Amino acid sequence: MRATRASRNIPDDTQPNRETCRRGVSAPRPVGRGLRGGVRTSLLSLAALAAIAAVVVIVLARSLAPPEQAPSAGAGTSSGTSQGAPASDRLEIAGTITVARDLTGRIQEGSVLFVIARKAAGPPFAVKRIVSPRFPLAYRLGPEDVMMAGSTFDGEVRVSARLSRTGTAGPALPGDLDGEHAAPVRVGARNVDIVISRER
Repeated sequence: MRATRASRNIPDDTQPNRETCRRGVSAPRPVGRGLRGGVRTSLLSLAALAAIAAVVVIVLARSLAPPEQAPSAGAGTSSGTSQGAPASDRLEIAGTITVARDLTGRIQEGSVLFVIARKAAGPPFAVKRIVSPRFPLAYRLGPEDVMMAGSTFDGEVRVSARLSRTGTAGPALPGDLDGEHAAPVRVGARNVDIVISRER
């Protein structure tokens, strides 16, 4: 009987301590979250390396590219020649149109200016129409202004200018202002200036 009672007071070490299990043993972490974090970190590292490599390639390409060459003096001269070539080289008639002082007050808003080239006493050979001109006005007559399709812009012409109140082509109407260059000129002439000095 005594042995039995003693055995009841001796703790049994084979049974696990519940409190110890609660405090010392933690729950296992899910394996999937760890794998996802590792994959995400690897992808970010690869993206950063790719960006750095791209920057390095761009820098190398710029440093190895041949230097840009400035345009040669000859090229600049030829370009300037093509843009500022004399009118005679481009089959144009060029000049400036002005209005006499005593007629400046007769210019109406919305008037239309006709620059007309005629061969001898015939009909207009070439005409340029300019709406609401501002004077002095620099003008050019060229092949695009020829009235008859297929006609060649060449020969000797007389050049005149007419400021129309109505903007209609044809003979001058009462109230129109006009003027003419003093002498005939050949196609390609420059400084073919006209002063509008008459009122119809």
